[in-house]
Amino acid sequence: MLVRNHDARRATAHSSQFLWDTISRHRTILIAFPALFLAMAAVYVSMRGSSYTAASRLGIDNRILQFNPQEAILPTSSISSPLLQSQVAILLSDKIARDAMKALDLTNDPEFLPKSSASETEQKREAQVLDKLQSKIHASRIGESYLIDVRATSVDPVKAAKITNAVVKAYLDDQANSNADVANAVSPWLRSKVASLGTTARVVSEATPPLKRDQLPDGFILALGLASGLVFGFTLAFTLDWFDNRITTREAVERVCDAECFGMLPCMKKTPWYSKLASRKRSPRTNRQTVEADPSLLWAINNPQSHFVHALRNTRAAILEHKDSNPIIIGITSPSSGEGKSVVAANLARLMAVANQKVLLVDADPYSAGLTALLSPGAVDGLAQALDGRNLPDLLWTCEQTGLEFLPNPPSENGSRPGCLLSATNEKFFNELAREYNRIFIDLPPLDPVPDVREAQPIVHGMLLVIEWNKTSAKQLAMILDSAGPVRSKLIGVLLNKAGDKMFRRQRSPMQSHASALTKKKFNPSSRGLGMEPPGDNVGKGTPTVPDIEWTAGE
Repeated sequence: MLVRNHDARRATAHSSQFLWDTISRHRTILIAFPALFLAMAAVYVSMRGSSYTAASRLGIDNRILQFNPQEAILPTSSISSPLLQSQVAILLSDKIARDAMKALDLTNDPEFLPKSSASETEQKREAQVLDKLQSKIHASRIGESYLIDVRATSVDPVKAAKITNAVVKAYLDDQANSNADVANAVSPWLRSKVASLGTTARVVSEATPPLKRDQLPDGFILALGLASGLVFGFTLAFTLDWFDNRITTREAVERVCDAECFGMLPCMKKTPWYSKLASRKRSPRTNRQTVEADPSLLWAINNPQSHFVHALRNTRAAILEHKDSNPIIIGITSPSSGEGKSVVAANLARLMAVANQKVLLVDADPYSAGLTALLSPGAVDGLAQALDGRNLPDLLWTCEQTGLEFLPNPPSENGSRPGCLLSATNEKFFNELAREYNRIFIDLPPLDPVPDVREAQPIVHGMLLVIEWNKTSAKQLAMILDSAGPVRSKLIGVLLNKAGDKMFRRQRSPMQSHASALTKKKFNPSSRGLGMEPPGDNVGKGTPTVPDIEWTAGE
């Protein structure tokens, strides 16, 4: 069931179709960002240095003197949290680090030497080495125990173990010297007792060279980079789709318009229309002014098996299916200007004309040159004069190849273009035309911002809407249709124009699918109503001969 309200349309964003549409539309993002993040992770892995950390554990004890009746002096153990924190601070002190530095001769180790050490004094160089060594030493109490964890980090696992053990040894020597100094300061009779007092430490576990690096494994870093890129890419893609609600799919068109989308038309790369104005010539048979049609208006002829033509053939079939309502006068419009409605109108009218239909194409857009500049730039009179009662055959231009007739809408002598050509007052004129033609296609102005299309509703029997792909949002389109009166109720269908190439990459054209078959047998498109000659000598070259199409002015 089709719905119109905006909330109902947004609810479909949670469906699986929305997921696959988003992936299809944003394939570039979903490939580029994972590749970028993976490359950044690879650069990081290649540039990061390796480091190893060796650990040693010390057991701390503290003995003090206690007096009792049996023995005047009794050593007992007394350890507190402040005491352990004090020992950690001693382990990280400059004195311990300096002793370890001298024991390992680190002042000549390239790992600890600063880059500009050659020009520094020995005293300053030692200070710099000491500062770097202290940044690589760590000590902390293990939980609530009496153990202290001592660690040292280096680019070499063996060196990391040596530094750790050197720091521990320097600390143990410092504590032993401190206790000895205290014992020497007391009287001889207490010296044996005091020698065992004070803070003491023992090595619970000696540092050994570590087997693993401190950093995360390279494979994990690369996998993390790839996963981050995928998450970022998907987030960006869904964010763009959620906030950018522009029309890009046939389903979105049908939800908003409540009408069938006949197909998606690819964007044609054409030459500017003014490049054809210099190609005017005189017909040797009729001596009438003629002009060659713009290539974009012959797309249905030059590319009979393209996606463009298939969408127009689907539109033609839908129009012919309306036998009950019989829409003879069909208006072609778009939400705004520049969406390609005039080119679509010319191609569709010609495709209808070659199907044994008497077709009239009318340029009724007073705001742009449109079809008149493309088909009959030399026209002086047209629709305005026909409405004033001029003889219609004198104003018509005819395509000799297909029999399609064209009523232009040229500007007046002062350059202005007549407006309000289609209204209820001209309904009689178009009703008389409807008796003479099987189909009349009227190139109307855009829906927004002018009211001409709404005023033309009494004249037209049906409407075709041409929407440019990825230009108008669903909300904008719904608002434009709601303000256009009965346009929505008269919609025969919609064409999504100028679609990007990526929308057709997975759809193989029948011309590509059957190219080999076309080169093996003669192809006579004129027998199929396409107005083309047999390929002749071009058989096997892949492109049938296309005759020159001329639009000639009527008598």
